[in-house]
Amino acid sequence: MIAHVAWRLSRRAAVNLWRAPLLSLVSVLTIGLSLFIGATFVLGLFTARRLLTSWGAQPSMTLYLNAATTDAQGLTLAQQIRGRGDVDVRYVDAAVALQRLRADLGELGPALDGLTQNPLPASLEIRPRAPLAATSLRVLAAELEQSPGVRDVEYGREWLDKLEALGRGLRAFGAGALLAVIGAALMVVANTIRLAVYARRDEIEIMKLVGATDGYVRAPFLMEGALQGVLGAGVGVGAVLAAQHLLLPHASQAFAAAAGVGAPHLLPAHAAALLAAGALVGFVGSWIAVARFLKT
Repeated sequence: MIAHVAWRLSRRAAVNLWRAPLLSLVSVLTIGLSLFIGATFVLGLFTARRLLTSWGAQPSMTLYLNAATTDAQGLTLAQQIRGRGDVDVRYVDAAVALQRLRADLGELGPALDGLTQNPLPASLEIRPRAPLAATSLRVLAAELEQSPGVRDVEYGREWLDKLEALGRGLRAFGAGALLAVIGAALMVVANTIRLAVYARRDEIEIMKLVGATDGYVRAPFLMEGALQGVLGAGVGVGAVLAAQHLLLPHASQAFAAAAGVGAPHLLPAHAAALLAAGALVGFVGSWIAVARFLKT
């Protein structure tokens, strides 16, 4: 019974769309364009977040040891930290640290020959074996800083803070842009359905006179809006797939060169989400239009 009613409503909605092809086409294309812009923007945000993660998820962490810490104590501490199983640890004694500094200075390296003693401390170079979020990295740094013999921990605090701030900015901007796109689509659907409602206002008034409820009057328009949304989402999905087919080979090379991150792909789950979003936008827009008419 429910399936039969749904089929009748869907058929009636399709007929109503066919009766006003120009308005329906404008609505469908607007929804399609809005969802296309939204989808490409969301995929771009996801890719930007992956780029940020790839740039900041595997930083090297350096534990500087106290000057009184011996090599034996440093190696023992490295073995203890390595026993955690989630990090790789390398012990760098003071002599090796001085050699590295000399190599980094290049032609200025001989200037270190006048030093009477090595000013550099021994250190432990630590690299997480799996990508870590900035919060997890800070927790790890705070935990290792409590290890005996550790004087200071360096893991690029300023760099991580900038990455987090950039990520928050991207999320805020993305949320605002998506709300603007969805709002535009809702307005177009609501105005299109409102015109359809006014075109059939005599029919609606007769239905109300013979006892039709608001739900009975509203149902075909809601189905019509949802159908417009689904068709518009289909247009948006097709546009994303076309852009993906034409631009993805070049984008893949660019992303791989940037940080080894693959270019964004529209997965079947994403396409299903777009279709659902289109239906919801059309449904809500129709509800707004019909609700205003029924109140008058």
